[in-house]
Amino acid sequence: MNIYSLNPEITEEAVPVQLGRKERHRLLRKADIIAAAEHVFALKGYHKATIQDIARQAQYATGTVYLYFEDKNSLYFSIIEEKIRELLRILIAKIAQVKGARLKLGTFIYESLRFFEMNKDFFRIFIQEESSLSIKSKLAKSPVASKRREMFNALIKEAQSEGLVRRDIETTQIKELLESILVSFAFNWWKEPSGQEKDLKGMTAIILDLFLNGAKKR
Repeated sequence: MNIYSLNPEITEEAVPVQLGRKERHRLLRKADIIAAAEHVFALKGYHKATIQDIARQAQYATGTVYLYFEDKNSLYFSIIEEKIRELLRILIAKIAQVKGARLKLGTFIYESLRFFEMNKDFFRIFIQEESSLSIKSKLAKSPVASKRREMFNALIKEAQSEGLVRRDIETTQIKELLESILVSFAFNWWKEPSGQEKDLKGMTAIILDLFLNGAKKR
């Protein structure tokens, strides 16, 4: 197994050519390990997965994994950061294509659901096990997670300025409300039988309506 089978976007050609051969190989080995770890974590969960499992999946010696990552927790956190980075790239690109706070919020919800669905096995583990791993405290210091929070806050502020949501409530509190709704729906969604087609647009409309209008009968 190698990174090309798990992540076709990562190829030797994708590594900057200005890097020396040794550095190029180092980056490719690290990517191999991360891809293998994502597969193992999704399959076994964080607690049952071992560095030995990950090394075996990546077809490297266990010692090679420790050359790149201090322990299982640091490897797991690296994957989470990369997932957030991927999602952030998608959100920035898609939101830039629409105008108005309502459409931007809808795009944010839809693309988040779509990304979670594409990575549902891994994110199920993240949601279930994050408290025991103290991931939240680490994410609070992560630059990429900070950028996502800034973008999210900017969306809420735009919605406040357009009168879509209340201005007498802190932006961060409103952001946390939407995030809680989004995570709750996604988590319950994942309990459905695998292979069942998901209505992403329908789910987006429900979440956006609940967020903007609440559950009060109209």
